[in-house]
Amino acid sequence: MTNGKIAVITGGSSGIGLSILKNLEATGIKAISWDIQAPQDNSIPYVNCDVTSEEKVKAALLETEKKFGVVDILINNCGLQFMSPVDEFPIEKWNQLVGIMLTGTFLCTKHVIPGMKSKKWGRIVNISSIHGKVASPFKAAYVAAKHGVLGFAKVVALETAEHGITVNSICPGFVDTPLMRAQMKKQAELNSMSEKDVATEIMLKPACIKEFTTTDQVAGFVKFLLSDEASTVTGEAFNQSGGWGMGV
Repeated sequence: MTNGKIAVITGGSSGIGLSILKNLEATGIKAISWDIQAPQDNSIPYVNCDVTSEEKVKAALLETEKKFGVVDILINNCGLQFMSPVDEFPIEKWNQLVGIMLTGTFLCTKHVIPGMKSKKWGRIVNISSIHGKVASPFKAAYVAAKHGVLGFAKVVALETAEHGITVNSICPGFVDTPLMRAQMKKQAELNSMSEKDVATEIMLKPACIKEFTTTDQVAGFVKFLLSDEASTVTGEAFNQSGGWGMGV
C-alpha cells in the first residue's frame, strides 16, 4: 500500500510532474515538488532544487526529510528540450540537457536510495521518453540523455532489488504540455511547416493512435507502478506512445 508514503517528484511544479503530484496526493501519498520554480498553487508542497548540483540535491533531501520524513518514492521527471542540428548544437545546451535529465536522475536516485534501504521498501519511476528508444532529427542531447536514463535504471534495479526497491521507466510519446507546444513551434520553424502539419506529419505520424497522450494518463501509469500489483516489476521501460516505437 502507498497510502501515507512520502514521494518526491522532480519538476513537479508544472506539466507532467504537476499532474503526477496531484494524482498521487489524491491517493493519500504526501507528494513534494523538487523544482527550480515554485508551483503557482502555494498549497502544493515544494522544495527548491537544482537537480544538476549534488550539494543542492543533498540540501533538498535534508529539508524534505525534516519537514515530511524519509522519501519512499522518487519520480525522476525533470525535462527540457532544445533542438538543433548536431553540427550547430551549442555545447552549453548539450551540458544543460544532459545535466538535468541524466545527471539529475543519477543524483536524486543516489541520495534517496539509503533511506529506501533503511525501510526495505522504495519505488523509483523515471519519466523517460519514447526517445529513450528511438531517435528523431535535431534532438541529439535529449535522445542521448533519455537513452542513458533507461540504461541507468536497469543498473539501479539490479543493485536495489534485494532491498525491496523497484526501478522502472515510462517512455511517453508526445504529451500535451506547454513544453510540447513550444517544441511544435520550433519544429514548424525548422521544417518550414505549419504547427498543425507538424502535429500530423511529424509528431503523430509514427504512432498508430493519432492522439497526444495526456498528463493524467502518464500519472495513471505511475500510480500502477507504485501499486502492490507491480511489486515484482522492475528494470522495465514501458512505452506510452500510441504505438510509436512498437517492439522496442
